[in-house]
Amino acid sequence: MPSVAWSLALAAALQAGPAPPAAPPAWPDDKPFTRLVPNLVQDVRALPAPDTGLLLAGGVVAALAMHPADDNAAGWARDRGDSGLADFGRAVGDGWTQGGLAVGAYALGHLADHAELTHVGSDLVRAQILNAIITRAAKIVASRDRPSGGNHAMPSGHSSATFTTAAVLHGHYGWEVGIPAYAVASFVGWSSVRTESHWITDVVVGAFVGTIVGRTVTRGHRARDWVVVPVRTDGGVAVFVAWH
Repeated sequence: MPSVAWSLALAAALQAGPAPPAAPPAWPDDKPFTRLVPNLVQDVRALPAPDTGLLLAGGVVAALAMHPADDNAAGWARDRGDSGLADFGRAVGDGWTQGGLAVGAYALGHLADHAELTHVGSDLVRAQILNAIITRAAKIVASRDRPSGGNHAMPSGHSSATFTTAAVLHGHYGWEVGIPAYAVASFVGWSSVRTESHWITDVVVGAFVGTIVGRTVTRGHRARDWVVVPVRTDGGVAVFVAWH
């Protein structure tokens, strides 16, 4: 009888096969500081994607459409003088503020042992680092003067930083969080024009840069995403876009 029992147990074990690998954690910690370089390389490689191309094209079209309004908006801001509300918006959109919020979320997630907050904070840190690099490089290349004087106007760093945050939050939590986050980012963009720090087109380009960066970092982390599939047809190529 013992030999029969061992035989049955061995047969069951062989039939079951090796134990499946453990599932990855739902909210992984990407360690944005100790793995800064590998994460940055990964995020840069993830930039070329169909939705990046669509957003880039949309940003170019929007900037060209808004360009004629640059001078009028700058004149409007100049005629109205200082604005405390606009100064507040500039403070909210400052890169140090947005970066500090990202680091704070990541640190708080660790202190509270909250995996979800840690992961979202990690994505925010990664996104702000990538956005800062892209925005600074674009400013140097564009070398555009500001309405109030000074250089490096395009793209607006305040706009790109806040739209980066909004896109990360949207990627993880959907439109319920995305809409108010984009509203705050739009307010920051308005404040940049109102304080004569940027032209409207600087804000538009910054908004699209931040959105692209935020979506790139959260690509593959999101529960919901746009799927863009090119399909060859008899008459050419069709592109199907779906919300998955």
